[in-house]
Amino acid sequence: MVIVAGLAGIIRVLLPQRFAELQMERFRAANAIPKARRRSVLFLGVGILFGSLYFFPWGHQSWIILGTIFSVLSAAEIYFQAKYPTLEALVFQSRLLGILYLGLAAASYVLLARV
Repeated sequence: MVIVAGLAGIIRVLLPQRFAELQMERFRAANAIPKARRRSVLFLGVGILFGSLYFFPWGHQSWIILGTIFSVLSAAEIYFQAKYPTLEALVFQSRLLGILYLGLAAASYVLLARV
């Protein structure tokens, strides 16, 4: 979790313009925006479903909560990229989500180091 969230955050913070350009290229394909919206709903649903399935038997373990937060953050990223696919909006989203991913990586490191 620390490595995945950290790499996702570093790329988005250090290269927001390039990352936004790559996302715009991805959205130029036919039906890319509706597919991204459906994918965001799927990520959100699966993340919450599996998070809740794991949460009830094993209780309040931090890795379950962190995994669910990562899924929700990924779903939000995909949804907002599809909703606002302009270059300026994608650059802003890249920076914001990069900071959030780095925060999640730091929280993962702190919480999981105590286990």
